[in-house]
Amino acid sequence: MAQRKAQQRKQAPPRAKAAVKAVARPEPTSVDGWRQECERLRGELQAARDELAAMRVREEHVLNRIDWVLDSLDSLGQIDT
Repeated sequence: MAQRKAQQRKQAPPRAKAAVKAVARPEPTSVDGWRQECERLRGELQAARDELAAMRVREEHVLNRIDWVLDSLDSLGQIDT
């Protein structure tokens, strides 16, 4: 049993850690400064949306895998009876 747990830990892919850092930025004073800030924020928003989409895909894969395992365990119970 302990051996299985060790094998499972080795097989799990490393989790991606979100790099969230609060950076104090001076407030833009010109129109061009505000445009640049807006573009930077749009880029961050797009990155967050992409990460969220990837997380949803991973969640779907995990749920499908859990369903597969449960179905496999259920079919094992039917064979023995």
